[in-house]
Amino acid sequence: MKHSLIITLLLLSISSIVVGQGLPSQKTERHLQIKGTNIFMIPPASFAASSNFKGFQNPQDPSSMIMAFEIPGPYSEVSKGFNADMLKTQGMEMKTRKEIKVGNYSGILLEIEQPANGMMFSKHILIYGDEKSSTLLNGVYVKDSLELGEKIKQSVLSTFVDATVENNPREALNYSLNEDVGSLKYLAVIGNGMLFNRDLKTPTESIDKASLLTDKSFAKVNIPDKKLFCISRLKKYPDDYSVIPSKGINDITIDGLDGFELFATNNDDNLEEMYQVILFDENGGYYLFVGTYVPGSSQAISDIKNVVQTFERKE
Repeated sequence: MKHSLIITLLLLSISSIVVGQGLPSQKTERHLQIKGTNIFMIPPASFAASSNFKGFQNPQDPSSMIMAFEIPGPYSEVSKGFNADMLKTQGMEMKTRKEIKVGNYSGILLEIEQPANGMMFSKHILIYGDEKSSTLLNGVYVKDSLELGEKIKQSVLSTFVDATVENNPREALNYSLNEDVGSLKYLAVIGNGMLFNRDLKTPTESIDKASLLTDKSFAKVNIPDKKLFCISRLKKYPDDYSVIPSKGINDITIDGLDGFELFATNNDDNLEEMYQVILFDENGGYYLFVGTYVPGSSQAISDIKNVVQTFERKE
């Protein structure tokens, strides 16, 4: 699965440069842990731990939140994707970019603006990591909420990474998959999802390029035309995908949730095909499964389908 797809999914749920600002060297009694991570921060007083994602949000204001994402890739490479040109392709404008230290990690602090749903949002984004993995913290609020924006910024700047705390990123997910089915291997948690492939490399170097990325919507939105939504979802990816008519768009039910499965071809890359499943939660929102592979790789399709079929919500 292409690295650009991962970055795009993260940007979907920055030009001045200042060097040298740092974050706290120790946590206080006010610091709260983000479940499933070794990250501690002081959230705004009105914020509480979210049940929809790793992070905090205002229960009375769904437009303001602080979310944590793990990214399976070296910081030196991941950070390159967060530049003015890349963000512009996603409809975002970079306002500031600052080099920053997060404990022993190198990092950058970004301020960006992005229109969505007829409103303008501001984001304070902190990215840090090493040559093994990277982490992104995303503080979001309506641009005109200046007082709230400053509180979210200060929360992001209160971030403390406790290296003595063991990470268990899957703990915060409200669903599980049987990772022993087939030959796909668990690589990482990314936001509300997981990434699987054969060789634990990003991007994968396996012969059939088999990868599976799962996700869960952050918002409990109502989707009237679910079949159309599944087709339209193809336009959200970085490459141009279209449904393969001969394989159809089929009803599917897993763990009591109904949805649709489809196969799509990558019009920008004839060496990639996609299998997409979207399951709709009866309480609103959805679960997304995106498998990619070299066309004609029957074993890849089988392995991806087998893992998806083991989807189960936690009690």
